[in-house]
Amino acid sequence: MGRAVIFDKDGTLLDFEATWNEAVGAAFDQISDPKAKIRAAELFSYDLNRRCVLPHSPFVSETSDVTDELVADLIDVAEFKRTLNEASRRTVVANKGATETLESLRERGWKLAIATNDSELLAVEHVEALEWERLFTSIKGFDSGHGAKPGPGMVLAAADDCDALNDLYLMVGDSVHDILAGKAAGAITVAIGSHPAALQLADHNIDQLGDLLELDEIL
Repeated sequence: MGRAVIFDKDGTLLDFEATWNEAVGAAFDQISDPKAKIRAAELFSYDLNRRCVLPHSPFVSETSDVTDELVADLIDVAEFKRTLNEASRRTVVANKGATETLESLRERGWKLAIATNDSELLAVEHVEALEWERLFTSIKGFDSGHGAKPGPGMVLAAADDCDALNDLYLMVGDSVHDILAGKAAGAITVAIGSHPAALQLADHNIDQLGDLLELDEIL
């Protein structure tokens, strides 16, 4: 029987704050017009003083195209994204227990995939930076040709890549978009973290990635 675990990336596999707060700050540092910087930060929901992405920011769960549109009239989006993505390759940090959990799941016969609203290329680069290439069978981004979350396309495509589409596949994420995408794709959904709506919608809730190993024993 094919079995797959499909993960969201940011906030699920990666420590969102450690990976992105300073990376986004570095991108805002490059904006020379102070008025444009302040307004763009407001639209992006980034706190320039505390140097952190705010919880309600579209950057948390929407595609980069959506975030780009918000600030496109104010700043050079191409330069902003280039700085942001380059910085994130240096700041990328895995969530607690991520590597050990991924390795254990592979040893237990699960195939692993990523379905992220980030770009496929950057997801691959983050995986490479963490030396996880050997662990993942499939990596899908919003631009991989299967649509973005909360649509089911990338989850279905990842499950298919893992030969699990007709068997058992899980979608693990920290946002409502992740859980809705998983449900629409027929996956067993697992919410990680503290987002109340995601926790309420999901089939299972976990506090940290290592808890997936306990869930494996009852599936």
